[in-house]
Amino acid sequence: MVKSYTKGYVAELSLTHKLAEMGFMAIRAPRSGRISLPSPDIVAIKNGKMLVIECKSRKDAFTVAQEQLSELKAWQDHGALALIAWKQSYKGWSFLHLSDVSANNGNIGKKFTAEKGFPLDKLEEIMN
Repeated sequence: MVKSYTKGYVAELSLTHKLAEMGFMAIRAPRSGRISLPSPDIVAIKNGKMLVIECKSRKDAFTVAQEQLSELKAWQDHGALALIAWKQSYKGWSFLHLSDVSANNGNIGKKFTAEKGFPLDKLEEIMN
C-alpha cells in the first residue's frame, strides 16, 4: 500500500507542477477520497475555467471506482471540466473525459485511451 500511495503521490505532484508550468493555478488535494467530501486529486484553474482531475498511475488497464466517478460528476455539475488522467509507465499522461469513462463503466485500457484520450499538450485546446 505504501509503495502504491507513494507512486500515486509522486505522479499527482508531477502533474500539478506541469499544469502550473502551463499557467494554471493548480493544487493537489492531499489524501483526496478520505475526507467524505467529493475531492478530486487535482484542482486547477486558468482563465476562469476550472479543471478537476482524478489521477491514476498504472502499467495496465484498470477500472475507476464508481464512487470516484460520482465525485467528479458532482464537480462537473458545478461547472468544472472533469477528467481522468492516466500516467502510463514510460508513456506519459493521457487524459479522458468523465463522460467517456462513465459510458465505459469506468474501464480504462490502452485501446480505449488511444481512441478517446488526448495528451497533456492538447489540454488547453480542450478547455476552450
